[in-house]
Amino acid sequence: MTQPFTFSVATGGETSGKAWLELARSVEDLGYDALYLNDHVEQPLAALPALAAAASVTTTLRLGPRVANNDVRSPVLLAHEIATLDVLSDGRAELGLGAGWRAEDHRAAGVRFDDGPRRAARFAESVAVVDRLLRGEALSHTGAHYTVELTEPFVTVQRPRIPLTVGAGGPRLLRLAAEHADTVSLTARSLPGGGADEADLDPARLDEKVAVVRAAAAAHGRDPRLHHVVWECMITPQPGPLLEMYAGAMGITVAQLRAQPSLIIGSVASVTEDLLARRERWGLSSVSVPHTAARHFAPVVAALAGR
Repeated sequence: MTQPFTFSVATGGETSGKAWLELARSVEDLGYDALYLNDHVEQPLAALPALAAAASVTTTLRLGPRVANNDVRSPVLLAHEIATLDVLSDGRAELGLGAGWRAEDHRAAGVRFDDGPRRAARFAESVAVVDRLLRGEALSHTGAHYTVELTEPFVTVQRPRIPLTVGAGGPRLLRLAAEHADTVSLTARSLPGGGADEADLDPARLDEKVAVVRAAAAAHGRDPRLHHVVWECMITPQPGPLLEMYAGAMGITVAQLRAQPSLIIGSVASVTEDLLARRERWGLSSVSVPHTAARHFAPVVAALAGR
């Protein structure tokens, strides 16, 4: 089923508390649904404290890390912090969780960057644990990677669970996300040495990812929302020269460029049309744009509100 759009701003944060709180207020004032903060060890502001501060200066904006690196966090402590954010924000917290693709984060935190299958296995167990903890359950769990003995459930405002987003690129994690997550964030697969394979989000590959999610979701009787991040976002009344320049640099046509899910270049009207086309093709109803584009993209948010 077609789901109405939600729009969010994704950011690495600001370098001062004042600038961060001003950003949170402006994102809410511009009509966005949510503000998501990256979760990298070496970014200026740590995600959870910064999000708690943002909750204190906003009233409707949903808030969460997008996505938290599972490998550098205890799933129990992360769930506890998100539950606390939910209380402090009066029920506006979300959790985005990923297996950890950035080797630099592991090195900075003193955590070994294992190969993909090992990180995926650890992540799969963590997602199952976090899923239950975010529902306010006490939990006794002994698995291959985690042992949990929680006798007092965490206090949350949202029921039956704080919304969970799982970032996934490969088939195994896409199926896991389809089973557990309220939102599946379609990401590029990680490279063996760390980093992301940018070509993995080309339209044909995205077709394959969406097919995996839909099949797995149907098998579990679920219909998760599909999310994508727009890394390059330029709103201009005369996009022709920019489209031609980017298409030429990438060796593709303008039509192919407009279909690239990680890019948005166009006027308010053409971008609105492109997003509707992407939702029709892939079901992408949750869209994040960089904070640097938030003000220029706001008319698109207004044009698609409630649609």
